[in-house]
Amino acid sequence: MASPLTSTDAPPLSLSGDYLDRLMRRESFSALWPLFAKATKPAKEMTESFSALVHLRSLMKRVDACRVLHVGDGAHARSAALFSLKTAAHNISIDPLINEPLVSAWRDEFNIQRFEWRKGRLEDHAAELNELPELPVFVTFVHAHVHVDLELSRLRWDAAYTLACCYPTRQLTQQFTPYRSGTDLNVLSVGRDFQLLINPQSARARLLMGVR
Repeated sequence: MASPLTSTDAPPLSLSGDYLDRLMRRESFSALWPLFAKATKPAKEMTESFSALVHLRSLMKRVDACRVLHVGDGAHARSAALFSLKTAAHNISIDPLINEPLVSAWRDEFNIQRFEWRKGRLEDHAAELNELPELPVFVTFVHAHVHVDLELSRLRWDAAYTLACCYPTRQLTQQFTPYRSGTDLNVLSVGRDFQLLINPQSARARLLMGVR
């Protein structure tokens, strides 16, 4: 008689609250909460942004100073806010809906460093962003309802993180072979497939891949 649970009958992997637990145990949570609390589903938004941090941080550690562009970051610039508290990177949030009085007041209240924004679509600011002083450039597409490949074509970039979120046919690359991809079960939303991309044209590609 066959066992009621065989190797092919393994129970499905379940979602994890690890990201949320890690965020809530840190002192930085009190600074992040005013921005994320305004979301309809704050746990979803927090874990999506934290996934970008977790997956990009291993690459960010392979360079010194760097810049992170957060495309389609929403009215409250949440991914840029999280990265500004958790990393030493220079963070720029880009979104046409950014609530400038709110994020400006938040930055001043908590004395946030390395945090700024551009109100508008990426296409409106790409030329200026590409002319900023030379640094390794990382890009996040966490909540961005955009065509990732099109947006990356506008930028000088080294590595990027993108999450399926709401529009996987747009938000997951069709052009690049991901350096790493998978399903992040710590993301508390339906669209939890992610891709970590390294620009094959980047002079830092081998460094980011850990190849000497």
